[in-house]
Amino acid sequence: MPFVAPVTSQGLTVHQSRRSSRRGLRRASTMRWLSTVLLAAAACGFSVRAEEPAKIVDPFSGIEEMVVIGSGADVLLQSQEVSAIKFDADYLQAVGASDLSDVAQFTPNLDIRTPFAASNPTLFIRGVGLRDFNANSSSSVAVYNDEIYMNSPAGQLAQLFDVENIDVLRGPQGTVYGRNASAGTIRVIARKPTGEPGASLRATYGRFNQMELEGAVENVLWTDKLSMRSSFRVNRRDGYVRNRCADPRFNTRPTGPGSSGLVNRATRVFDACFNRQNIDPILAQTIGLGWKVGEVPPVQDWVNDVANWGARTIFRYQEEVEDADLDFTWRFHGGQNRGDSRQFQLVGARQTTGEIVPRTDISLDANGYIDPDNQRRAPTGGTFLRINSPFDGNPYEGDYNNVEKERLDLFGTNIVGKIELDDYAITTVTGYEWNERHVELNLDGNPYRSLEPILTNESYQVTQELRLDYDAQDVFRWQLGGMFLYEGLKVDNQFVLNIAIPGVNQRYSFFTRYGSGWGNAAWEPSEAFKIEGGLRLNYEEKELNLETEEFNIQTGQPIGGLGTQQAFSAAKEMGLAGDLKATWSPVEDVHFYIRYAHGWKGPHINGGVVNPNQRTQSGDSLITPVNPEQVDSIELGMKSQLWDSRITANSAIFYYDYKDLQVFQLLNTNSAPVQQLINADDADVIGVEAEFDIKPFESWAPALLDQLWIHLTFAWLNSQYTDFVNTQTIVAGDGQLSTLREDFSGNQLVNSPEYAFIGFVAWPVGGDWGALVPRFDWTFKDTVYFSPSNSDLLKQDPLWLMNFRLTYKAPAENFELAGWVENLTDQAYTLDVINLARLRSAILHAVGDPRTYGVTATLRF
Repeated sequence: MPFVAPVTSQGLTVHQSRRSSRRGLRRASTMRWLSTVLLAAAACGFSVRAEEPAKIVDPFSGIEEMVVIGSGADVLLQSQEVSAIKFDADYLQAVGASDLSDVAQFTPNLDIRTPFAASNPTLFIRGVGLRDFNANSSSSVAVYNDEIYMNSPAGQLAQLFDVENIDVLRGPQGTVYGRNASAGTIRVIARKPTGEPGASLRATYGRFNQMELEGAVENVLWTDKLSMRSSFRVNRRDGYVRNRCADPRFNTRPTGPGSSGLVNRATRVFDACFNRQNIDPILAQTIGLGWKVGEVPPVQDWVNDVANWGARTIFRYQEEVEDADLDFTWRFHGGQNRGDSRQFQLVGARQTTGEIVPRTDISLDANGYIDPDNQRRAPTGGTFLRINSPFDGNPYEGDYNNVEKERLDLFGTNIVGKIELDDYAITTVTGYEWNERHVELNLDGNPYRSLEPILTNESYQVTQELRLDYDAQDVFRWQLGGMFLYEGLKVDNQFVLNIAIPGVNQRYSFFTRYGSGWGNAAWEPSEAFKIEGGLRLNYEEKELNLETEEFNIQTGQPIGGLGTQQAFSAAKEMGLAGDLKATWSPVEDVHFYIRYAHGWKGPHINGGVVNPNQRTQSGDSLITPVNPEQVDSIELGMKSQLWDSRITANSAIFYYDYKDLQVFQLLNTNSAPVQQLINADDADVIGVEAEFDIKPFESWAPALLDQLWIHLTFAWLNSQYTDFVNTQTIVAGDGQLSTLREDFSGNQLVNSPEYAFIGFVAWPVGGDWGALVPRFDWTFKDTVYFSPSNSDLLKQDPLWLMNFRLTYKAPAENFELAGWVENLTDQAYTLDVINLARLRSAILHAVGDPRTYGVTATLRF
């Protein structure tokens, strides 16, 4: 059964006026109104929005839909021409999504990694993205909260509560949502006030003392004109990784009888935690911690906890004024994160040249540390050998001296709205976003003070967008639009490698100025054929002002004689993005489309440089801007609804040809790690996606079977760097410089599993007593590499994850009670890795959550 798209996501924006019968009476005044409102909107940044069209009930509410988000709100999702996945609130609740990274786990060809804490994610769609963790990172995946483009990565994962839906637009985006979207776009759409009072409250309690509380309340402030909706979410959970340094069993050196294995392990934990740096009274006055043997150190015993909250208020004003329908929405939102900075699992490896080699001896890391549970006995007995995977030992235990919270604060406000004038609609979007972040990372993965950077940054952005749509409800429509963005970023970082060498203070300011204009048009000469195309002109400026200085670890004072190093880098580029697409519908509910798109992502500058005088082998500075990223893509797709819409079958095949793909990598040397941003000359991606949504017994079988639901998705991705050779200078073991040439041509792109198989089965049954809904979700993703080298030590093996949920719904649908299990089979897996093999003889693994379970109750008033 077809249904109407509730939101518009790409291309033209089409609105069905609630007063279309009055068009003939007001055509004479249209252009006068149009010119007046355009000037007023541009001057004051206010925005208004026409009342949304009446919505047909969505029979597939809660299903993950591989749909196409196209030109307007009054066309069928199945007939649109951009491959996308849509999630509604029911689906997000069913998979336990608390932020966008949870959504990615259950989405084919979407990959989001959060290796450090709740901020600065890396996002990939169809194998394309940027693995850059710096505060000025610029992803190839655009993230929009409502209509606001989120430039700063610190705030991209927030606001996933009280949402109407999430759209994941796959492939290069050309017009409306085309800002830095060479891989695709993610849109989070909040629930807007509807003018009907009401409230809801959802409470969750789960394993690891997980407590979540989410609620919303809506009020009418002025009948038929002004309404308000406020919502919030609070999320708390204890850590799931035991910190042995805070365990009283290891506060003294073991003595007496016992198994040699136990005594040896306990002794090694004690020696590691109560090392000289942590207990020496002299060092404690400067760099030490002042721990005392026999006492519990003042650090958390369980780490990797969760503590965050978010809140949002939306005011909505709607009115008919003479010839116009007005709709203003004014949003305020904010939040905080005070969860742990992630603690890692350390495994051993060495890298003397380009190849990373497993450690199979008892050699220790740079501090002489080895994770005691990450060992096994040699076949001859006695000797302990190092294990090269955290999952052969205990991935949920470690020894940590530095357990700090990520302090992230977020605030934003925006005004979004529309004015409808006869065949025209005007949309204006004005936004302000601010965030501040302070985080101390324990990147040595051990209880020594060595690689523990302190990262501090503050940013704000201002955006303004204006769109004009024309739709005469006939064969032709068009849109003109423009966008401006300004972001200011201040960064103050401190890097400490170990206590024997100076630390480095890094400070920089970073400014982004962006402007664009676009046009889009669609022609539909018949119900069976439609063609649409658009072009977007982008202009981008970036500017980096960098200052670094070395300081004494023990005194904290700058080191005399070395002075302060300063550097400046700037980039200005202009480029085009756009697409051309056609749809053919030979029969009802069967649509074929073809789409060509050219994507453009602006230039970028490395924000992770601590030595601005360091040069690459070619002589370029590490802060030399990289070229804009460009892609040409072609996509063929089919969308169909069969058997009275009991089966929805969609498929797509696509090919990407990338030029100057932007790649970020960590070049760890025998000195400080070097963060490098470079261009891969060429990369190709070819893939297939298929999705099937099946209700086989709907409307004809007994009631027990009527609502059986089966949803299947499949993706195949063949990605490779076709021309990617990187030459670098490293410090060899004897202290001499040597040149290393790495050829990644032919290797698989990072974060691009070859196969993915995702789906769910739900079987709602009910009666006068209510409904019972069992649901089983699964996701399989093939091998994921975290480095262009495709090293076996820097990857996640093929992974199955499964969830189960059983929900009771009251007859009036005002109460729900659900019991759930996530990661049903308790799979231990890697979220991301950090390669420090050459620097520290170590690789750090960020480990995903173990099995969790709990209950959730929902009330609606």
